[in-house]
Amino acid sequence: MLEPISPQEAVNYYLRDRADEIAHETHRKHDDRLKQFVAWCDETNRTNLNELTGRDLLTFKEWRSEGIKQITLKNNLWTVKKFLRFCENIDAVPPGISEKVLIPKTDPEQEARDVYVTKEEANAILDFLKKYEYASLRHALFITLWKTGIRSGTLRGLDLDDFKPKIPALEIKHRSTSGTPLKNKKRGEREIHLTDETARVLTDYIEHTRSDVTDDYNRRPLFTGRTTRAGKTVIQRNIYTATRPCFYTGECPHDRDLQECEANSYSGASKCPSSKSPHTLRRGYITAALNAGQPVDVTAERTNVSRDVLDRNYDARTNSEKRQIRRQFLEEI
Repeated sequence: MLEPISPQEAVNYYLRDRADEIAHETHRKHDDRLKQFVAWCDETNRTNLNELTGRDLLTFKEWRSEGIKQITLKNNLWTVKKFLRFCENIDAVPPGISEKVLIPKTDPEQEARDVYVTKEEANAILDFLKKYEYASLRHALFITLWKTGIRSGTLRGLDLDDFKPKIPALEIKHRSTSGTPLKNKKRGEREIHLTDETARVLTDYIEHTRSDVTDDYNRRPLFTGRTTRAGKTVIQRNIYTATRPCFYTGECPHDRDLQECEANSYSGASKCPSSKSPHTLRRGYITAALNAGQPVDVTAERTNVSRDVLDRNYDARTNSEKRQIRRQFLEEI
């Protein structure tokens, strides 16, 4: 038998119940997404979730879809679906109502530009790595990609001597005759300043984790596997693993059994629908840097990309975020 309950009261129950189960950042996202659901309920005078119907959920989906990207709508509806499944267990909504949440499909090509690691996700992953895998290869790879925005091919080509801990910086070199050319060749050569935190992680990685090996050209790589330079597959698998939500939050947003999930392994991590490739860290860094007010030209030079290509392929900011940045500069004049 259903017991009357308001949308906000049910959301409060849900958030309290999940508080100790999921990471703080995940909890915040659920809170933000469910605020939209409560706002819709208030706007449409739905005061008792006992009366929620499949048609209501379709109306909410149409209401929520206005002015947002398809991937944002998809993530929002997944959270609502999980919330309603919880509500079924506490006799707050009709049984089976969660299955009536229609999750939209997204076109991989259209979604590509919108898929990136957010600042909040990166910080949550780095907090986890710092606590549980400090100075590991995965930690060193992730923090370098996130804090610099360099391409994974550039990362792979770094040698031990390219790390300048006293500055601190990375020296990027084009080495076409020894296996690690830069995409833009000589024009891609530059020095990239590092944060003190990144430099400390790299220093500790070199001292405690890095294998003292050489590659086929007798070079000493910065990032290594067991016997030679860390290859493309090693970099990809480490980033796919680190960006799986279950890895750093302990929670699966796709309701999979972690013991049986094919993506719950180092080699299968890319099969997780929420895992992300190394390239998404580059897109995420650029977006975060621009949102923080870093000049476009500085960001373009640091990441070795033309301003036109940056605007077209990497800048994932919404029009609202761009407006807020412009407003800050206008207020300073």
